[in-house]
Amino acid sequence: MPKKIEGQRLNGLNDLNARFPFDTIRARKLKSLPMKRSITRLLLLASFALLASPYNLQAEIVHMGLSGVGLYELPSEIAKRRGFYEQENLEVRKVTVGVGIQVAALLAGELDYSTVASTTAVASVQGLPVKTIMGWFDRPLHMLVARAQIKDMAELKGKRIAVSAIGSPPHILAREALRKSGLNPDKDATFLALGGSSDRLAGLVGGTVDATPLDVAYIARTEQLGLTSLLYLGDVVDLRLGGLAVATEKIEKNPDQIRRVVRATWRGIEFLKGNKNETIAIMQDYLKLRSPTVERVYQYALKSLTPDGGVAKASLDNELKLLKERLKLKEDIPVEKVADWRFVRELSSAR
Repeated sequence: MPKKIEGQRLNGLNDLNARFPFDTIRARKLKSLPMKRSITRLLLLASFALLASPYNLQAEIVHMGLSGVGLYELPSEIAKRRGFYEQENLEVRKVTVGVGIQVAALLAGELDYSTVASTTAVASVQGLPVKTIMGWFDRPLHMLVARAQIKDMAELKGKRIAVSAIGSPPHILAREALRKSGLNPDKDATFLALGGSSDRLAGLVGGTVDATPLDVAYIARTEQLGLTSLLYLGDVVDLRLGGLAVATEKIEKNPDQIRRVVRATWRGIEFLKGNKNETIAIMQDYLKLRSPTVERVYQYALKSLTPDGGVAKASLDNELKLLKERLKLKEDIPVEKVADWRFVRELSSAR
């Protein structure tokens, strides 16, 4: 029996050798070695390239809060779409959060940055550990819009005006517009906090309110609805809009991330200034604007842009003056109470 098995094995090997002679098999093995080595080299090179690349696959996730899509946060959207954050190894995720709870979200670590930086100024003055670290619009980009029946500012007496939140930029702007039109904002109007521009527009169309300041990106929509544009608020008051604010804990514990976010966002500002056609294309897609409205809105944005990532002294001084009045404070509010400009100054000096 064993001999029979032995013979079967030998016959099998002989058959295999007949089809694939030993020398041929060995040659094929030897021939395949350079290919295997080449593949190994390529894999090693690819690994080194990934390690050396500035765009690490493990990008740092950053949550950025906004009150709603609008022109006020356009530089951050440009930076996101053009890959400026990605080039800083950041994955920016935008989150819509009510203006009234953005400070709480920053302090809880649910948000890393807020794009409604001017709103955080109230919290800063009241002692909460939040600071503005960057600005980009020195003048408001809002139009005061009213129901079709209202044709004049004087007709707002006794009316209801929607704002995003009490103490927010739209609230401050509406109060100043009333004051400069001879009305008393404390007695002649009622303010209702309804949220972002889209929510306020819905309230206006639905009859909940009689007027509201709206982002100028909504001009085309309000004109189609037959609403009245009473006043461009950028002509009425110096007041900053947009920007970035953080919890002071982040300034202490993660300044490197802040530097990268500020640097990428600054590039978004510069892109907006220097690339009209590409910026307009982004605005058309992001803000759902059409020609010729988008051209008008772009010009509004250019007129309001800050030159250095900070905030013009006139705008910030006016904001602090209005805050002092509203909070009934006796002493002036120092800029250091609400803002920390170290990161934009570092970036500016490095250029």
